[in-house]
Amino acid sequence: PENGQMPPMKPEAMKARAQKMAARRGMGPADGPELRPLGERCILSFGSSAGPPMLPSMYNNTYSIAQSKDTVMIVVEMVHDVRVVRLGGTHPPASVRKWMGDSIGHFEGNTLVVETTNFRDGQEFRGAGENRKVTERFTRVSAHEILYQFKVEDPTSLTQAVAGDVMMNQTPDEMYEYACHE
Repeated sequence: PENGQMPPMKPEAMKARAQKMAARRGMGPADGPELRPLGERCILSFGSSAGPPMLPSMYNNTYSIAQSKDTVMIVVEMVHDVRVVRLGGTHPPASVRKWMGDSIGHFEGNTLVVETTNFRDGQEFRGAGENRKVTERFTRVSAHEILYQFKVEDPTSLTQAVAGDVMMNQTPDEMYEYACHE
């Protein structure tokens, strides 16, 4: 939003979130693996570094992007996540939910545009839940830079869309091999 702040959640989304939190009360923080964060369980990276949207957090913020004839693969250094963006095609039914959602991409000139939907419950982005749509744009602006832009829309949880951009700079360094443990 123009004010640079996250928009408020809709009242019904706040109520649903509060109900989930209340259901967990009385359980200790380690009473079951499902109560531990996804990053701690080595399922997904911490924060939103794997995305979408892909935002730097803590450390290990390196990405490796490779393209084949019908896919773009984005390897994330943190927790060694791999996003597969299918070029062309359509999203599966809303009942098919994936970690990091389902990503479909196409090119507009030299910009890769990726639309992601069908997120799993429990993988939120700052109030936006499983029904969000994330649109990302990857544009090479120089030989060593990619402008990464994103827009998060969730009419069931957020009062308005959230957007931002990050410069991704090429590095001559190799990606750190992240060894996760449970």
